[in-house]
Amino acid sequence: MEYKSTLEYVDKYFDSQIIPTLMEYIKIDNLSPNFDPEWATNGKSEKAAALLLNWALNLGVKGLKGEVKKLEGLSPIIFLEIDSNGGNGNIFMYGHFDKQPHFSGWIEGTGPTSPVIIGDLLYGRGGADDGYAIFSSLLSIKAMQDFGHKHGHITILIEGSEESGSIHLMQYIANLEKEIGTPDLLVCLDSGCKDYERLWITTSLRGVVMKDIEIACLKESVHSGVGTGHSPDSFTVGRVLLDRIEDSKTGKVIDEFQVNIPESKYEEAKQVSKTLGDGFVMVKNLDGVKHLSDDLTELYLNGTWRSTLCVVGATGIPAHQTAGNVLRDKTEFRLSMRIPPTKIPQEASDILDKVLLENPPFNSKITIQKTIMGSGWAAEKFSDKLEKSLSTSSKALWGKESQTVGEGGSIPFINSLAQKFPKGDFLVLGVLGPNSNAHAANECLHIPYCKKVTTTLIHAVYDIFN
Repeated sequence: MEYKSTLEYVDKYFDSQIIPTLMEYIKIDNLSPNFDPEWATNGKSEKAAALLLNWALNLGVKGLKGEVKKLEGLSPIIFLEIDSNGGNGNIFMYGHFDKQPHFSGWIEGTGPTSPVIIGDLLYGRGGADDGYAIFSSLLSIKAMQDFGHKHGHITILIEGSEESGSIHLMQYIANLEKEIGTPDLLVCLDSGCKDYERLWITTSLRGVVMKDIEIACLKESVHSGVGTGHSPDSFTVGRVLLDRIEDSKTGKVIDEFQVNIPESKYEEAKQVSKTLGDGFVMVKNLDGVKHLSDDLTELYLNGTWRSTLCVVGATGIPAHQTAGNVLRDKTEFRLSMRIPPTKIPQEASDILDKVLLENPPFNSKITIQKTIMGSGWAAEKFSDKLEKSLSTSSKALWGKESQTVGEGGSIPFINSLAQKFPKGDFLVLGVLGPNSNAHAANECLHIPYCKKVTTTLIHAVYDIFN
């Protein structure tokens, strides 16, 4: 296959079909189950799934069977199966269509459900994370057929609970075991990139342990002038507990949550730092605010192979504008700990429970209300065929060699699939790059990069089947 022709083919479909449909999908606020208490009854997941399935069924892929599947009590999935047209081999592709909450702070003229194209960027919740996946995946098969090439058996699963930790996915995988078979290649289009100037290939993902904790000290809230100095502040107790986990002066999490980092990852860190400087850091500090380390290698490893802690939510603390002088009876926190790719989530969860619950400060009452866990993943070496394909695509489409990279986020199901299909190649790619802002305000899809990633996938599929 010739790259120029393939990219022109992708351009045509993106501009005429994919981007318009993706914009319609962005308009639907189908939040993931963890963020929408009415997800099972409001029909938003079903509406989004129907829109995407309708596009898929009308693309004209020969041998395609597709439907929205819904097991009782679970969020729906889109499942597509394409028969072999004479080729050998088996590929499984994955994406998700559920979304994160809206968040505030969108730039003027944009919004989470108001798709707008500004320059190369399509703004709106779910476009980059991960609405494009079904389009890129199925277009790779359509291209094989339109260019007259043979392909083997392909299945595509687009799930509806990834942003909640893929809580429903493995039940569907088990239910579809016969249809999926044993893949030679498993593709996940839900990862990121560090710039838009080359192909970035994900080689590791951190796991996650989230805990909702309640810290209660009083039977009822009281006037702060009456209560302070006599009874503990539940927020102060929270500070003490957090200091047991993380050094507040350095941001380093205690050793019990860490692992021995492979030497190859130090080399990867040095290569990424050499390529980008501190450009691999996706956050925007205020002027004068420093990173947690001046050593770029250490900074890279902090975000890919070390445990880190973040307080992502709190309940019981009034807005400061309306807060009275009150010593509150309790405070609730949601703690999110990213754990190294090889750390066992249950082990980290047990350590966290012990640290939080043993010897509570002032004998305050601490309750773990909820725990959510997800495994990390670290890649084995690619097959020679796939490695060569990716290298060739990067040089042909970007003019630069591809680069492997670890991601700080989590895609928990990949570890489960890696255990289920230990002999398959795993190709984890994504478009979440600089300023793409997944999960936050101003999420956007870099359209030219997405087109090139799709072209890369087409050539990878061709190379696997030939």
